[in-house]
Amino acid sequence: MTTPILDIRDLRVTFPTDDGLVHAVNGMDLTVQRGETVGIVGESGSGKTVTSQTLMGLLKGTSARVSGQILFEGTDLVPLSESEMRPYRGRRIGMIFQDPLSAMHPFYTVGRQIAEAYRVHNSVSAKAAKAQAIDMLNRVGIPDPVSRFDAYPHEFSGGMRQRAMIAMALICEPELLIADEPTTALDVTVQAQILDLISSLQAETGSAVIFVTHDLGVVAEVCQRVVVMYGGQCVEEADVEDAFFRTAHPYTKGLLASMPSMADDAGRLTPIPGFPPSLLDLPQGCLFAERCPVAHLVPGDRCRTERPELHTIGSHRSRCHLTELPADTLEAVR
Repeated sequence: MTTPILDIRDLRVTFPTDDGLVHAVNGMDLTVQRGETVGIVGESGSGKTVTSQTLMGLLKGTSARVSGQILFEGTDLVPLSESEMRPYRGRRIGMIFQDPLSAMHPFYTVGRQIAEAYRVHNSVSAKAAKAQAIDMLNRVGIPDPVSRFDAYPHEFSGGMRQRAMIAMALICEPELLIADEPTTALDVTVQAQILDLISSLQAETGSAVIFVTHDLGVVAEVCQRVVVMYGGQCVEEADVEDAFFRTAHPYTKGLLASMPSMADDAGRLTPIPGFPPSLLDLPQGCLFAERCPVAHLVPGDRCRTERPELHTIGSHRSRCHLTELPADTLEAVR
């Protein structure tokens, strides 16, 4: 295995509030290889977006407390100052944000904002940056890119705004692209177009991609590997096929069971009972224990008193005490 382009080790992010510390990320570990597409999934509040924002250095200068390591090509990004982070953000690491309408400045034209992203990292004239921005708008499928360069974000449809955000994220050809819910609120046709666009541009540039999403169907379509987050931790990591068909963690199984199916005999959806743990007061043991249907299979009360480590099982990594039991017991969660 080659050295990963990204290696996140024991990342922890807390936010001080009037009610106490919010433990948004709790020992997150993640590696991404060059050219690879990795999906990060989990319920809302599981720490997916905070992890992405921390990787981009967007929490610098805020009240957030960050520890651990984020190694990008061997350089730890966590201790870097805002000025030291600038050569990485946008130039070497790009990000497609969840809501392109709020991510773009409403007072500036779309083209100007894309051109500015290019000029920040390249010593070129305004004319050259405009030409580059128009070319990028054309590459992402914006019709009549010359006139659209002077349009404002509110004049674009939802799908076109998302394409413009992709153009802004990719104009400097970053080595790593973070796509944070890039298909949210888009209809299925536009969603398919956006996914195809990201895949084709990734093939052109050779970028690694982190795909943050709630949609397991999207992960199955575009990702080679999936990381499942719960309570700010990675609870399962595996190749997509293994994660879907040879599930090793009860939470992942719950996510899969809650997906609608096209099968003729598909019954009612099976939601995961209960609620995620409070990030203000995390339990002592496994963060999923109170909702886990198979916690009783683990001898004693370990699930509620002892935090499990991330164990390796074949091609899987799973944060579950069941992985220490015989293989036939493990099959109970599959």
